[in-house]
Amino acid sequence: MELGDNIRTIIEENCEDYFLGKADLSLPDQIVTEQYASLIAIYPRAISVGITLPHNITKETLINGNLNYDEFNRKINNITRNLCDLLDCGGYKALTVPKSGKINKEIFSSLHYLAASNANLGRIEKNMFITPEVGVGVNWGTVLTDAPLDVICPDL
Repeated sequence: MELGDNIRTIIEENCEDYFLGKADLSLPDQIVTEQYASLIAIYPRAISVGITLPHNITKETLINGNLNYDEFNRKINNITRNLCDLLDCGGYKALTVPKSGKINKEIFSSLHYLAASNANLGRIEKNMFITPEVGVGVNWGTVLTDAPLDVICPDL
């Protein structure tokens, strides 16, 4: 089984409805801020994974923070940790971007949005990431890596 197939298997073991994209963050035309330059020098590519939130959740629930994200954060953290392990076993460097944290949640969120945007999964708008399919109803996770993009997910 190829690495790209293994990536999909890891995701599908944790959820049914998801987004998956890859991005080369080192390309000059990509949206990258200076604050990530040293990180991207080591890990120039990203795997962006999004778990679609339940369809009965309203935009107001998401915006007002009335949704308990713990379950979704556990799922996305499990997926990204497993993807890192898979890439490590393949001989590549990999780093899970924390889903949230006390250090600086905004920095982590913006890196998830940056990776998803560069993977053409949607667009950043008003500090939110919006997909054409489900709007803001996605919980994002990111793995940074030095693995070649054709190895990560050749069929994307």
